[in-house]
Amino acid sequence: MKVDSQSFEDWLAKADNDLKAAEAILAYYEDPPTDTICYHCHQVAEKTLKAFLVKAVGEIPKTHDLIELLNLCGQIKTQISDLREEVETLNKYYIEAKYPPDQPIICPTEEAKTAIEQAVYLSKFIKDLIKD
Repeated sequence: MKVDSQSFEDWLAKADNDLKAAEAILAYYEDPPTDTICYHCHQVAEKTLKAFLVKAVGEIPKTHDLIELLNLCGQIKTQISDLREEVETLNKYYIEAKYPPDQPIICPTEEAKTAIEQAVYLSKFIKDLIKD
């Protein structure tokens, strides 16, 4: 899908909002809905990777698969491939956290905290590349 290359900032703003939501949910609740936190962390990664593609090539694929997005970004800047561990972890939270599963999702609070840390790291990494 072709997009205006300047709209990468809009994608980053949306990603930042997802990160704020994840952090706020974790801070607000004594027993937070960790699946929702992890879903927002997936969204941070997806929107940040798409922002990079918008800035670099002016188009994005219609996918929510973070591994596919990482591979596309890695073809443009190879160091993005260093995010594979974070992407593989966050990728599982899209479908599993968005819809009621056949098996209950067990996502301890520590896992949600790790997801936030990974989303923060990925976001900063990509934003630093976009600045260059």
